[in-house]
Parts: sequence; structure tokens; C-alpha cells
Amino acid sequence: MKRLHRSFLFATFVAISCAIGAPYIVKAENLQDFGVSKTTISDDQNLLAQAATAEKKAARKPKVNVDKNGVILHGYDAVAYVEENGPVKGDPKFSSTYRTATYYFASAAHKAAFDKNPAKYAPQYGGFCAESMSRNKLVDIDPNVFFVYKGKLYVCSTAKGAKRFNSDPETNVKKADKNWEFYEPPSNPGFRRYLGS
Repeated sequence: MKRLHRSFLFATFVAISCAIGAPYIVKAENLQDFGVSKTTISDDQNLLAQAATAEKKAARKPKVNVDKNGVILHGYDAVAYVEENGPVKGDPKFSSTYRTATYYFASAAHKAAFDKNPAKYAPQYGGFCAESMSRNKLVDIDPNVFFVYKGKLYVCSTAKGAKRFNSDPETNVKKADKNWEFYEPPSNPGFRRYLGS
């Protein structure tokens, strides 16, 4: 990603420098005289467009659903959801960080399990409501409303929403996955309040 970003910046610098310093404009039909093909220019433009799209996609992906201290799942133990099928409040003395979020665990054993394979226990959609994400919305969760589907943790904001999502999990997971991949948060000032922070 950094390499693409640097390439993009370098290409932009070169293009601006050439535009400023060029004593005349070279027409596309005369490019062969300079040993430059139209295909090369087209390929360069495609690479620049791909780099810009990749950068924009990375920038628009929402962050994880954490509180003001950076704690995810309202401090509940992610491992307990999966291994014990229930919400258990975590203890700050057993904590780990994964993808910028701090996780609390009820025991050292749960912390060790998480540290060994965090992707197995981390909630889907950055800890935002799975049912709301299937409708392309980011909503905070109720840590007591969850389910595990195909070994993955899904948390929801309401029991009604979890029931609706779980009524056809295969379809709803596909919708939520697609929405999560392309989600762009609204630009209004009330957005953080909407998330419950």
C-alpha cells in the first residue's frame, strides 16, 4: 500500500513538473517521435486510477466500534462468546490489542486463546451491529445480544434485530459482508452520537 502511495505521489510530481517545464504540448499522434506509445500512457493512467481507488477504499473503511478508551464489545470477553456461548464481562488486567481495539478477558486463559488466534474471536464488522450492517448502517451494540455462526461472532443492537438476521444468516451475512466492504460513513456531525458514543 505504501509502495502504491509513493508511486502515486511520484507520478503526480513528475506530471506536474513536466507540465510546468514543458515548452510545448506534445500531441498524442506525435508520441512515436519521442519513443512513447499510447499504450504506455494508457497503462500509466490505469495504474494511477487503481492506486487512487485502493487508497480511497482503505480510507473509507470504518474503524472498529470502541468506546472513548478504545475498548471494544463494551468490555465483554470475545472468547467467552465463542467458547462459553455467553457474554462475560472482561477484566482490564487481562487485555490485548487487535486492529486498534482493546479487548478485555475474564481470565488469563481466554487472553492466551485470543492472542493465539485473534481473528477467530474478534466480532464481525468491527463490533458494530451485524443486522444493521446488512441494511448498510453502523449501529452500536447491546453486548448481551449475539450469536455465533460458522464459528464467527456476530453482535447486534437488539434481540429483534438478531432474530431477523439469524432467520436467514447465509443471505444476511453476504449482504452485511458486502456492505462492510464498501461502507462509507455519513459526513454529518451527528454521526458519532448515532453510534452511541
